[in-house]
Amino acid sequence: MDEPPLRAVVIGAGVGGAAAALLLARAGIPTLLAERARRVGGSAAYERDGFRVDAYTHMLCRGEAGPLGDVLRRAGHADAITFREGREPAALAFAGAARGARGGGPRARRAVVPGELRRLAGFARDLARGLELGPLEAARAARLVAHAASMRDVDLAACDDVTAEQYVARFLARPAAAAGLAGLLALPLLLPGAEASAGEALFALRQIARGGPPRYPEGGAGRVPDVFSRLAQELGAAVWTSSTVRRVLVRDRRVCGVELADGTAVAAGIVVSTADLPTTVSALVGEAHFPEAYVARVRALRPAPRRVEVKIGLRRRLVAASALAGLDGGEGASPSPFYGVVPTSFDPSLAPPGHELLCASAVASGASVDGLVRALDRAVPGLLADVVFVDGSPAGSAEAPGMPGGERAAGTAQVPGQVGRARPAVHTPVRGLYLAGRAAGGRGVGMELAASSAIECVDRILVDLGRDLGAPPRPELADIAGDLLERAAASTLSRLTR
Repeated sequence: MDEPPLRAVVIGAGVGGAAAALLLARAGIPTLLAERARRVGGSAAYERDGFRVDAYTHMLCRGEAGPLGDVLRRAGHADAITFREGREPAALAFAGAARGARGGGPRARRAVVPGELRRLAGFARDLARGLELGPLEAARAARLVAHAASMRDVDLAACDDVTAEQYVARFLARPAAAAGLAGLLALPLLLPGAEASAGEALFALRQIARGGPPRYPEGGAGRVPDVFSRLAQELGAAVWTSSTVRRVLVRDRRVCGVELADGTAVAAGIVVSTADLPTTVSALVGEAHFPEAYVARVRALRPAPRRVEVKIGLRRRLVAASALAGLDGGEGASPSPFYGVVPTSFDPSLAPPGHELLCASAVASGASVDGLVRALDRAVPGLLADVVFVDGSPAGSAEAPGMPGGERAAGTAQVPGQVGRARPAVHTPVRGLYLAGRAAGGRGVGMELAASSAIECVDRILVDLGRDLGAPPRPELADIAGDLLERAAASTLSRLTR
């Protein structure tokens, strides 16, 4: 049997896929980036009423200091994306019985997150007030935050297999207090504190503490996959949009190409999937190509929860925070975590002059679109009085105006048993099949997790090819990438599968 060509096909042009394609192209490997949507980023943004809206709620990042910056530096374009600092600090909001001066509805208490978590005095006081902690509990909560900020990797690993709530209970004995603080700790993972891995949650907190002021890409989060894919093209990669990969072609547990929805077959010795792991194994490849133990492990994985997404355009600036996160239970309900980012706090050009954009998200099992909007209105009094538009998309819903349909599970849930050494690896038992994005490898949250996974994935590919990770790229391979990809369709399906 002929050896498949040294060509890589990357499935999905989100942050992880575009980063993997860029790094593969930089390594001199002829690469095709296939995206089913009409543009890279998989519907990463849309426009309405003069606003440019991120279709999903993205976490704030460390910019140049984090994995997104690492990808750009490895590609030799460290300054290709500008990461801006927000005009306002981040804030936490807590449901409570406090009322407005005129006796209005319930308002959420707030705690402003300091630029450096070492400056804990005022933050600890506001945190204690928001969570209704006593003086001793407040001191212990401050100790927890300070401890997390200085944890070593080995300390974090020791917390991987306990929940955030179990970890917090070591500091706060009262169950209600532990549940509240654990809910906040787990917010970056978009999981309840009783389910999230403490190690992963503490890792995110440590990165915040060490990362300095939070940043956001100029032009919105969709700018990241746009730039990554453009740089990949400059290095010889092909980018095909409106190109759905129907299946990955495998023979004798070795990748030999992909088949597109239109029947086009592309020969390749490397395939990188950014789909969730069960979809990759069951739908794209087929379980028969994997060992039974691997299939059983994949079937047992818990996916990240589906989310409720809300995008709100405002006539004026009201939020007074670059990001807003917190707990809100409404009328007597259990506190539900939510997270929001204000892209216009970083880049005012994303909205008409003087306007503001708020993107927010909550775990679908504990929230609804209406409930999330009400929580945001409590956290930002007067919000609904200045609305230009509200776009909401619950799990499994019909498509909201300008937005994709119900939010998909974004990767593998970061719960005990699925993080650290137990997190799915970027390589698979099928030779030449790799994984990138938020389903496997990497560490962190949001865009940074996807970029970190892509770096790990490409490093593994290069090691498997016998490459020195410190060696310069091979330009002679990049020079022939275009010719190889132009002739990709000539590899017929019958030849690949006979």
